[in-house]
Amino acid sequence: MRYIRKGQEPQRLLEYRLTPHATYEGLPQDVKDELRERLAREQGFLCCYCMQRITPEPDGMKIEHWASQSHHGDRQLDWKNLLGACKGGKGAPQAEQHCDTHKGNTDITVNPTEQRCERFVRFLPDGTVESDDPAVQTDMGQTLNLNYARLKNNRKAVLDAFREFLQRKYSGTTWSKEALERELTELQRPNGSGLLREYCQVPIYWLEKRMGRLGQTRP
Repeated sequence: MRYIRKGQEPQRLLEYRLTPHATYEGLPQDVKDELRERLAREQGFLCCYCMQRITPEPDGMKIEHWASQSHHGDRQLDWKNLLGACKGGKGAPQAEQHCDTHKGNTDITVNPTEQRCERFVRFLPDGTVESDDPAVQTDMGQTLNLNYARLKNNRKAVLDAFREFLQRKYSGTTWSKEALERELTELQRPNGSGLLREYCQVPIYWLEKRMGRLGQTRP
């Protein structure tokens, strides 16, 4: 999970939201298509929870309500409540589901649109994601099922590959502050197509821990 900076609300969503009796279920298809595009792009085309790749098509992502429609109907068209999520193993057995698909209508504490969310999350070398906060640990480990084996293995593979890349590029296992700064900047920056690297927060966390920056507030 990584911090998602919400951009300006799409004008067509605003216009529809202000019409009498507007509901998410009644959202026009062209507005929903624009929502998928805007959500995917502001998230670097990564799932808001697990950080695997999403694409702005109906089969490539879901429009997630962080506060569920069932429990928070007044927020069903709230732009700040909308996120882009992966399909989360939709149709698979529940043990193999994750993210919004596994979450369903359960309320969670950790919110990717709050910058402080990153302070609650640790990524271990074996790919496990955990938190010292019991509520956040429940969110990630149970409600969102982010330690599902495939996700855990993917995170480990990304971190292992990144560390091997550093060893090849800079030689050895001791790297200058300037080298680590460059790599951190690259991981935080989308490419020319607006894509962030899948699971990018895992090596970002590892770099920030190595540089002694965990817990610092970013600009």
